[in-house]
Amino acid sequence: MSVILSTFAELSTTVDPSTIVQAGPVPMIDNPFPGIPDFTSLGGRFTEWWQRLFAVLWGLAIIIAGVYLIIGLVAMAKADANNPHAHAEGKKKAGGAGIGLACLAGFGVIIGAILAVAG
Repeated sequence: MSVILSTFAELSTTVDPSTIVQAGPVPMIDNPFPGIPDFTSLGGRFTEWWQRLFAVLWGLAIIIAGVYLIIGLVAMAKADANNPHAHAEGKKKAGGAGIGLACLAGFGVIIGAILAVAG
């Protein structure tokens, strides 16, 4: 682990920012929600705080959805031939959790597509 971290630290200190070539122009998107305030006016520390909070909540939501998916899969596996209803219940739980997990994992892409269409 320390080898990976030391290599990463070495790479991050040896890269000259002036040699990095940008792939193209950076797209600037106007705020599609004019009623929402611009949080950068509250300072950089506040902006960092709410972005970290959002990332933590998003990560926790993905973990929780994964747990529910595992619970549904276990319920399907525990069902036997004598109780087909238990298999159906587990399948229903796993299906809903799988859809939720996929939506959470693709949240950035989904929001980006909505903003691209709205903009």
